[in-house]
Amino acid sequence: MNQSQSCQNKALFFGLCVPAIATSLIINSGITLQQANAQETQIQIAQQLKSPSATTEKARIAVLDFDFSSVSNPSYLSFLPGGSKGVSDILVNRLVKGGNFVVVERSQIDAILREQNLGDSGRVDASTAAQIGRILGVEAVIIGSVTQFDIQQRQSGGGFLGIGASTRDTDAYVKLNIRVVNTTTAEILLVAEGNGNNSQSDSQVSVFGIGGGAATSNEGRLLTLATEKAVDQVITELNTKSANLAALPKALPSVNAAVADVTGNTVILNKGKSDGYRVGMKLSIERVTKQVKDPTTGKVIRSITQPLGKIELVEVDATSSVGKITSGGKFKVGDIAKPVQ
Repeated sequence: MNQSQSCQNKALFFGLCVPAIATSLIINSGITLQQANAQETQIQIAQQLKSPSATTEKARIAVLDFDFSSVSNPSYLSFLPGGSKGVSDILVNRLVKGGNFVVVERSQIDAILREQNLGDSGRVDASTAAQIGRILGVEAVIIGSVTQFDIQQRQSGGGFLGIGASTRDTDAYVKLNIRVVNTTTAEILLVAEGNGNNSQSDSQVSVFGIGGGAATSNEGRLLTLATEKAVDQVITELNTKSANLAALPKALPSVNAAVADVTGNTVILNKGKSDGYRVGMKLSIERVTKQVKDPTTGKVIRSITQPLGKIELVEVDATSSVGKITSGGKFKVGDIAKPVQ
């Protein structure tokens, strides 16, 4: 069988077997097959660049511990893994798994709270949350309240001629609301509410006082499942606004980096995405010329630095960044890199 027979309804074009209609279009338009393929590739690239996932940087957020002050029975908190921190832990885990946000680790938040003595007075308001967020270098902070966290039980049953039957129903109810705070303006950007409940029913039969069946105590598990359902409702609302949150002005990291390597025009820093560093960020490279110490404790209370130049980040991973020198020079390992834009 020759090539023209195998093509049948197709035509030979520059030695290739292509549909006859496509061949006609290419010939009539005055372009070659190679040009057509190149144009198709350019269209595909343009479509990828327009994709939000390719162009939109994820918002960096922090989740503070929830307020339980309005819960009727605080003793139920002991049933939840992590106690009063359990709800925020579940929310953080769900946000991380969802992949729509960059979530600050709890250890960083706890360190800031201890260092700044913030949040110790009780309920955190929008202004305090914004202050914490600016220190953490995030665009938004989530604060929340748990307004219901209860266990309710119902007992029913009866007996006849020495035979009795009873049923115990246990219900867990969780209700919470969150506020998303803009760290730049302290404005509340989003309010969302979640409701969750989970139930368990146990039956027991007794004959002349001798019982059979099962009656278990799973309050902790029921409360955890109810909390997860409430959190999932909140997550759904957050995900619908993820693009809006990602469009917020990027916050400058509060943590300075140190120069780890200098090779030619390339500078490598010891901080990365986990500290809020991102591609396109500009940093001032400075050298410590003097350290001022507290005369009573001997601790360094201020470092005097000399600006040497600036770099712009071109590559960032979780723990390091690569920058190109845009001005100045003669940098060396150990110099300080301060975010300026």
